[in-house]
Amino acid sequence: MLNKSQSISARLSADDYAYLMSIDRNGAVTQSEKVRELIAMARESVGVESFARAYLAAGETMLPVKARYADENRRSLLVEALLELVAEGAAAIQVCADEETIGPALEQKTLPAAEAFMEKILLVALQDEPRVIDPKAAEIIRQRLTDLLKR
Repeated sequence: MLNKSQSISARLSADDYAYLMSIDRNGAVTQSEKVRELIAMARESVGVESFARAYLAAGETMLPVKARYADENRRSLLVEALLELVAEGAAAIQVCADEETIGPALEQKTLPAAEAFMEKILLVALQDEPRVIDPKAAEIIRQRLTDLLKR
């Protein structure tokens, strides 16, 4: 195990060298800084700290449910909003699980998913003929929102 930085040497093709030197992240200027940034980029792309990777993993978990829903040929904005919220929520939880203070990190990662969910719920509530399977669901949402806004 290394206690200090380790020096490395590598031979690169002209294309690989050009790519390495094109990295423009966190002020990397020297070859060493660019290699460190390349390593950081690789770690982000494969670790759970990558929201994109966590989102894809959560989305893959939801695929059987989404496929079954799609096979029914009955569309519901409410169902689609729920499926998106669950996938994005699971990804946010995965990304934030190792944060020192999970609450603030999770709140920030979850906010876009919550906003998108609320927008779809409002569409269901405000449209005359919302895209739902059971019209009673839209009426329940309308009534609940009305009750909440009266408080």
